[in-house]
Amino acid sequence: KALHKIMWVKALAIAAVAGQAAAFAPAGGLPFGKAPALRAEASTRAASTGVSTVTMMARKPIIAGNWKMNPSGIDEAIKLGKGIAEKAAGQDKAEVLLCVPHVFMSQVIDELKGSNVQVGAQSVYFEDKGAFTGAVSTCMVKSIGCKSVLAGHSERRVIFKNDDTAVNRKVRKILDEGLDCMLCIGESKEEYEGKLAEAICATQLSKDLAGVTKEQMARVQIAYEPVWAIGTGLVCAADDAQKIHEYIRKWLAVLYDDDVAQSVRVLYGGSVSPESVDELMSKPDIDGCLVGGASLDAEKFGRIINYK
Repeated sequence: KALHKIMWVKALAIAAVAGQAAAFAPAGGLPFGKAPALRAEASTRAASTGVSTVTMMARKPIIAGNWKMNPSGIDEAIKLGKGIAEKAAGQDKAEVLLCVPHVFMSQVIDELKGSNVQVGAQSVYFEDKGAFTGAVSTCMVKSIGCKSVLAGHSERRVIFKNDDTAVNRKVRKILDEGLDCMLCIGESKEEYEGKLAEAICATQLSKDLAGVTKEQMARVQIAYEPVWAIGTGLVCAADDAQKIHEYIRKWLAVLYDDDVAQSVRVLYGGSVSPESVDELMSKPDIDGCLVGGASLDAEKFGRIINYK
């Protein structure tokens, strides 16, 4: 009876979360049909179906580093940035992005000019200016040369209490400012163990992308970060990550259409290392990695950038 009760509670939880996601989606329900084209198949399907080759072309991967609240000073930040730029020089298979603390952004951007490494912000507020002590606006980071901003990272959601309404306002503000937005989504350990990963991702996508147009989606990337695998030593197997990425693409097809689903780049983030990157990047729906700790080591991050 106890086991039956647990299973019944889990079923109700799945139905409740899936219902939340469905409420934000177009008519047609959950996307359990055929998956959109995978990264490796894109060009072939474009030729055979007559769909726009711009939409269907292979998605160029992104390797992004999130320095979080590191390093401790500007000299170390410049040294690290230059070291990463050296490791990224000469390769063209992936775009490279470093999301650095606000106080380091301007100098790191200046130091990396002429390299193939872009600099982004880790977060912004959704107002232009005003009495918001400690906040940084999109126009501020844009004015110093920032091209991309993270939104919805799990640490912003959990530690700083950014709910989906706040994340959505940030996403829309970032896009309205003409910047690229990397939206982070993912389930907690409890949600993962409760088999809620897909429902959580669908709900976050639906809420966080509310009001974002199909045209704006050209400047959106999705980073799937299973919260339970970030800095915990726990590992999300590459095959499991691929399944979630494929589901994310299906849900984007429901929210928008097949063109958007096939063109949006979906990254994986969760204790990515030089040892795990090759298998992750071999998966057809994984279009890059959002890297935390390993991006603070130029040697390790260089190996990730130059995945095989």
